[in-house]
Amino acid sequence: MERTQKEQVVAELAEKFAKAKSLTFTEYKGLSVAHANQLRRECRKAGVEYLVAKNTLIHLALPESVRERVKPFLVNTTSVALDFEDGVLGPKTLANFAKNHEAVKLKAGILDGEVLDRAGVTRLSMLPGKEELLAKILGSIQAPATNILRCVNGVGTKLAGLFRAYREKLEQGAA
Repeated sequence: MERTQKEQVVAELAEKFAKAKSLTFTEYKGLSVAHANQLRRECRKAGVEYLVAKNTLIHLALPESVRERVKPFLVNTTSVALDFEDGVLGPKTLANFAKNHEAVKLKAGILDGEVLDRAGVTRLSMLPGKEELLAKILGSIQAPATNILRCVNGVGTKLAGLFRAYREKLEQGAA
């Protein structure tokens, strides 16, 4: 690859890295082509961009504020998952894939300018995503109203059952 091509790749990576909410670095040594394609499909399905580049190009494309702190993790083969949505999808997708594929190993990550080691990325992958959190919040907001509605309906239902039982008793007594 010529110098101008490398500069162009670094510029493209830097632009993507700047837009991403989180970056997750993994090692993929020994991953078969079929499994690599499967990983790319899973990432795409989750809305995560997955790419492979040389460590030196990744290092140069990183923001200066984190460049030196990430450098120790940029050894052997390195792939990067870029999460542009909520910051949790990238680590979650890669961690789930790594459970079934020993060749994929989490290395490190960056979330909002903070460098995370393997343990930090693993903890991040266990957090619920944005959609899950919104669903929980909505459920919490709706719960009191639902409970009040059940109480109000419960009184009416019990009263209707009482009248029905009284009517049946009168019908049996009249027969």
